[in-house]
This record gives sequence, structure tokens and C-alpha cells, in this order.
Amino acid sequence: MCWRQLVFNTQASRDIALAAVVSILVSMVLVAFNINERFIAAASRHEQWQVDELPLVLLVAYAALTWFSVRRWNESRQEVTARLEAEQKIAQLLAENQCLLRHSLEVQEEEMRSLARELHDELGQYLHAARTESVALRLGSADKFIGERAKSIEHALTHIQLVARDIISKLRPPALDELGLSAALEQLVLRQCETSADIQCSFNIAREVDVVDGQVAINAYRIAQECLTNIVRHAHASKVNFMARLVQNYLILEISDNGRGHPVPMVAGFGIAGIRERVDGLDGKLTMHSEPGHGVFISVSLPFNKAL
Repeated sequence: MCWRQLVFNTQASRDIALAAVVSILVSMVLVAFNINERFIAAASRHEQWQVDELPLVLLVAYAALTWFSVRRWNESRQEVTARLEAEQKIAQLLAENQCLLRHSLEVQEEEMRSLARELHDELGQYLHAARTESVALRLGSADKFIGERAKSIEHALTHIQLVARDIISKLRPPALDELGLSAALEQLVLRQCETSADIQCSFNIAREVDVVDGQVAINAYRIAQECLTNIVRHAHASKVNFMARLVQNYLILEISDNGRGHPVPMVAGFGIAGIRERVDGLDGKLTMHSEPGHGVFISVSLPFNKAL
């Protein structure tokens, strides 16, 4: 039985007990002072007003009020039952939505990982072969025009290789699988801060976070990536602090800046909504604090010992 039903029934029992006690006390007072005989004697002196019919009228009114109370009691119980059923359905739907969100994130990351692998194995191989052929053509031809064209093709292929490598790292950071979460986060912070010369970055990433892997690790990386991208693009900050550590069975990420902050109440954009979805999908906790002119502080707590 739900706690609300217990409280409701307990309160109802108290009301019934109180009504019974009051009825007994009133009956004792009526008997002790002979109220009924005195009332009949007084009513007989005012027969023209039909005062002696008043007890019957009060009895009918009492019966009507009792009927109304019983009816409202049944309606209240039905309302409580319906509300409890609705809350159970909402809780079930929220749990199903959370499972669906978690599954969609897993599918999304697996597709990105597969795409990164295909780009690395297929596109990278042919780009390297084409670049090798262009170098051979440039070195083996005595024609100046052919040599210049081959050199131009070589530069273009080199640029495509760099772009493809950057796309692959965004789809699936190689350091995450090869070196662990701490190295991947460190590279992420350095790379994001390199995109803006006006931002000074400081980070404290504990090596013990390397024990975190799987979906928790990649989602922690994506959360940090989204936070740092928002800071670089929109915060107008000069300092960024990043911290990652373990507290018992939780991975803690804390990101703060000294930018322009957000108005109160904060209006969440798509970036914050995506972060919240990832955190909720992992049964984590997201905390944000911001004031205009005082930057933003974001804290993320992710459990990493649960089967996902």
C-alpha cells in the first residue's frame, strides 16, 4: 500500500474516532442534564411554532450530512486511487523513456564509431595511396608543368588527410580507446583551448578516471566536449578550469569559466539539453550555477559501476 493511502486512511480513522468520542460526550451531557425533557417542556409552551418538530428536522439533516460525507469519502478514495495509478504510469513511462534514451545514445555512439573506422580504413588508405602516387609522379617526371601539378595534388591530398583525421577524431576520439579517459580528456581540453588564443585553460584530471570505460567514458567525453565548445563559442571567457576525478563509484566532472554567464533563470539551449539527456540516460546528476558577469559552473556526477 502506498504511503499516501496509509496517511489518508490514518487521518480518516482519526476523524471517525474523534466523531465517536464527541458523540459519546454529548450523549453523557444530555443524559446528565435531562436536556430532552427540558426541551419537550419548553416546546409545549410554544406549540404554535411547531418547535417540537425540530429534533426530527435535525435528524433528517444529520442523515443527509452523513450520506453526503460517505459519498465524498468514496469519491475521495477513487480520486486518490486514480492519482496513484496515474503516478505509477508516469513513473513507468519515464523509466521506459530513460531506457530508450540510453539505447539511442548507445546506437548513436556505435554508428559514429563504425563510421570513424570505415573512414580510417577505406578513405585513409586510398588517400595515402593517391598521395604516394603524386609524390612518385612529381619526383619521376622531368616536365616542370607535370611536377607543379603533382605537387599541387600532393598538397590537396595532404589537406584532405588532415581534415579526415580531424573528422575521425570528432566521431570517435582515438585516445579514448588507446590511452584511456584521462588522456582523451586532456587532449580535448588542450585542443579546444588552442582554437582560441584568448582563453587560458587549466585542468586537473586524475589518472584514476581511466578505470571508467564503455558508455560512461564516451558520454563523459561528449559532455566535456559540449561544455568546452559552448565556452569557446559563446562565453567570452578568458579562463577555463576543468576537473575530472572519482568519488567512490561516481565520475565527477567540473567545468567553470569567468565569462559573461547566463541570466537568471537560465535558459537552456540545445547544447545544455543534450548534456542533460546524456546525464539522465546514465542515471547521473547535473548541477549548473550561473550569474550574469560571473561565468558558469557545471558539475556532472555519473555512476560508473552500474550495468548499462
